[in-house]
Amino acid sequence: MRTALLITDAYLVGLAFVVGVVVYPAFRSVGLHEWSDYHRQHSSAITIAVGPAWLTQGLLCAAWILNGPQRPLALLHGFFALLGVAVTIFGAIPQHNAIAAQRTLTHLRNLELWHWIRTLVWIAALLCVVAL
Repeated sequence: MRTALLITDAYLVGLAFVVGVVVYPAFRSVGLHEWSDYHRQHSSAITIAVGPAWLTQGLLCAAWILNGPQRPLALLHGFFALLGVAVTIFGAIPQHNAIAAQRTLTHLRNLELWHWIRTLVWIAALLCVVAL
């Protein structure tokens, strides 16, 4: 279980760095006429990239809490996993909705800020597994 959770959390952190360093900065290069279709395609693709990993993380985290060693560490990991979801729902998704309606530099910067907060949360979850 530890190896699977380590791989899953590391995948999320790696994906976050690619998105934060490559994908979101590239949003600025997309023409305004192409933006709507581009953002819609990005949103669909990123859901496919993140969704299964989040489901796997959630299932493995629950198994760790219920059956695994070091329950306090498992609970801390669970906290960070849920916090990552909360940051996405209450921070990143509203910013995606804002830039879908009107792509401004302010909206892009806010999206990047929420993204890096989520990345730090995912790193914290990964560190819980590394510490196991």
